[in-house]
Amino acid sequence: MRILMLSAITVGLLHALAPDHWLPFVMLGKAQKWSRLRLTLSTILAGLGHITSSLAIGAIGVLLGMGVERVNLWESTRGNMASLLLIGFGLAYMVWGIKNYGKKHSHTLHHAKTVSYWTLFALIVFGPCEPLIPLLFVGYGYGWTAVLLVFLLFGLATIGMMLLQVHLVSYGVSLLRVHWLEHATDIIAGGVIAATGVAIRVLGI
Repeated sequence: MRILMLSAITVGLLHALAPDHWLPFVMLGKAQKWSRLRLTLSTILAGLGHITSSLAIGAIGVLLGMGVERVNLWESTRGNMASLLLIGFGLAYMVWGIKNYGKKHSHTLHHAKTVSYWTLFALIVFGPCEPLIPLLFVGYGYGWTAVLLVFLLFGLATIGMMLLQVHLVSYGVSLLRVHWLEHATDIIAGGVIAATGVAIRVLGI
């Protein structure tokens, strides 16, 4: 049992290293000039949605008596779709940035940026959390309390690592003082997010 809990923490930390867990938030936050509080809350909310969706799928698999391989196949399929959608979102945001380059803030632009975050949120929630599934199945052997503990420890480790990376990289990006970059942050953010989706798809991480 103790090994299982330690595994949940370790796997959660390693799982969160994948760039799609933190880089899109850094770039969107930079482009839209989020405060540290908003960056933190946005990351936590998306992280909660991300792990909870996989918990729901894992619980359904356990209750229906399915094997871990079959449930992980669902997660793998979700992963392939999520990477494509992340690429599409990044490209669409980049094109939007080009179209609105140099325009001053307006209600329409504010609304578009709000929509862009919730789109990213939906993509992160839709994305798979494959390492959690086997841990949930092993935890079920100890009862539902163990399943809950695995979920909580994995979730805390994942979201904690997401926040650490988001704030460290965000701080590093804030040190860049290139004038023309400041006016092209939406374009750059979209390109980086799309590239992150490509990397996830190619590397299979």
